[in-house]
Amino acid sequence: MSADTSAADGRTGPQPATGLERLFDWVSRTTRVAATLICLTLIVTTTFSVVVYQRGITISWLDDLLRALLIWLVFLGSVAPVWRRDHITMDALYTRFRPGTRRLVDVFIALIGISVCGFLTWVSIETTWREYEFNTLLSSGELPQWPQTFVIPLSFALMTLAYMGVLFVAVSGRLHAPTQPMPD
Repeated sequence: MSADTSAADGRTGPQPATGLERLFDWVSRTTRVAATLICLTLIVTTTFSVVVYQRGITISWLDDLLRALLIWLVFLGSVAPVWRRDHITMDALYTRFRPGTRRLVDVFIALIGISVCGFLTWVSIETTWREYEFNTLLSSGELPQWPQTFVIPLSFALMTLAYMGVLFVAVSGRLHAPTQPMPD
């Protein structure tokens, strides 16, 4: 979504980033870098597994590792778009709204995001804790389940915080512009 172009005091254009906005930008960049590193690890590990399987060697936990890396990639990669508001949106409608209506839509979306992501954080913390408590193993029977699912409460907690940042920006009437542009 596009952000409002006017601040509460009538100024237009991007406003200087607050400490809170810089923190959210840092979290966004950090999760994006982590997702990139996990993607590289996934590529190397997948290549390794193809070579190993072609030579007739079976490593029972390798599929579990690849699945865990993919889950971490997807969930960590979803944090940055929340703060940057890069998720799929209905811009065809949103851009036709007046700035005040856009702000209301931004607040509504942020509140929904906080509610849903907060709930999913809570549920996934309980699930991950149960997996840890009962020593649940992945399908290979060799690796614990909880490190794979730990990313779910982690990423939803970060998305909840990001939606809180989006809410702060929307309520304060600030034009949100990340402190450092992210490459596409």
